[in-house]
Parts: sequence; structure tokens; C-alpha cells
Amino acid sequence: MSQISRKLSRKILFQRLYADCFYKNSEELFLEAFFEGKFNHEIDEKYIKEMYNIILTKESELLYIIKKFAPKFDIANMHLLYMLPIFIGIAEMFYLKEEIPAKVSLNEWVELAKTFSDESWKRIVNGILNKVFENYEDIKNDGTKESYISSFSFFI
Repeated sequence: MSQISRKLSRKILFQRLYADCFYKNSEELFLEAFFEGKFNHEIDEKYIKEMYNIILTKESELLYIIKKFAPKFDIANMHLLYMLPIFIGIAEMFYLKEEIPAKVSLNEWVELAKTFSDESWKRIVNGILNKVFENYEDIKNDGTKESYISSFSFFI
């Protein structure tokens, strides 16, 4: 019996979100095309599904948090490969039902940024997620999480 790998599940979530920015497909088609049983670990499908739904439904709130705590960060012109680790890190910290320590979430997503981008971007992701982490209680208690730009979206 293989064990569930959260690290692998995070990578697959990242790739699913990235793919959805260019072509909207069903979860079954994505998993069938991507997964095909070639891994030694099982993926955490419940986690992937929950996080995927959170990110799609909370995108404007995630953008608002990023803009509020990284005002010099040009969201509209930032490459998607750089935005996704930030989206997922913040979503995991604030919206995932399963409680994962924020510091663990931050470290995992900084590592993912390093995997899919470069060392300089890892530092930027780390800086933004650390700033959000430092303001965790303020964000958690802020019931006014506004939209960033209602017509702006990374996802199709």
C-alpha cells in the first residue's frame, strides 16, 4: 500500500492551476492525463480538490491580500509561475479546512517556487509570504477582504 504524499499533491495542484489558466478541463481529465498511476505515492485528491476550489472562488481576495502586503508588487504583469505559489500558500494559510501550521505552508510554497522558477523568485515568494505570515492575525480578523480588480483573473 502506498502512502499519500502532500508534497506531490502540492506539485500536482500547482500544475493543475497552471494548466487551467490556458485551458479549462475537468478534474478527471487532468488527473488521467497527468497522473496515469506512474507515481509510487498516492495523491491527496481531497486536498487538491479543496484547494483548487478555494483558489478559484477566492482569487480576488488572494489578490487583495497580496496587493495590501506587497504594494510594489505588479500583480497584473507578473508571470503566473510566480503568482501560483503565493496564491496557494495564502489559500492554505487562511482557507483550507485542515489546519496546517502557517510556517509549514510558507516553507512548502517557497520550495515549490524554487522548483518551478528561479532562486531570485524564491526570495520574492518568501518575502511576500513572510509579510503575510507576520500579519496573519490581522488578515484572519479582517472581515473586509475586498476584491483586487473584479475583471482581472488568471484563470479561464
